[in-house]
Amino acid sequence: MSRPRRSRPGSADPTVADPDLLAGRLFFGVPVPGPARAPLEAALPRLEPMLTGARLAPPGGWHLTLAFLGQVQPEMADEVVRVGETAVAGVGPARLRLEGAGTFPAGRRARVLWAGIGGDVEVLVRLAAALSSACKAAGLRSEDRPLAPHLTLARFSTPAPVPQEALDLVAEAAAAGEPWEARELACFRSTLGGPRGARYRVVRELPLTGRA
Repeated sequence: MSRPRRSRPGSADPTVADPDLLAGRLFFGVPVPGPARAPLEAALPRLEPMLTGARLAPPGGWHLTLAFLGQVQPEMADEVVRVGETAVAGVGPARLRLEGAGTFPAGRRARVLWAGIGGDVEVLVRLAAALSSACKAAGLRSEDRPLAPHLTLARFSTPAPVPQEALDLVAEAAAAGEPWEARELACFRSTLGGPRGARYRVVRELPLTGRA
């Protein structure tokens, strides 16, 4: 039996055409377009041998995570959409660029290698805070820690030091990428497993149409 569609009051369009799309392991984020990531992607063959025990994130799924919702049931699909709509209300496009490099945590026991983000970072911070507040109100998972915008490039199964030459390579390649204008907040579904780790699919896009 098919699941009935649910509509918001006062709207003829269903909030969610297929609730199952907005279920599973979900998060909100901003995609990184091809021209911005191209130099970093080209540097991966040189970067990988420098990172012992690390798994590189597939560049086709590179994104800037703003809020992780965890496992979401289909009956909460409408709430997921409303959380996103609440967060983007009044928020305009953000001009962003990749810049710098670092690890989490810093030091010799890194678990994540990342490229930094420059430009209208305050827009991302504002969106993350709004998503956290809206998630709490909707009964969805939220994180209270402040957002540190970054692009995850690699994860280490065992904490390890990252050579300075690897950090320099990431920073140089990041600086060579084109700036871009983020015009939408995306809801992603993450599917774990597979030889290259998690796979990501955009299941909803919410345009940033307010004034920056």
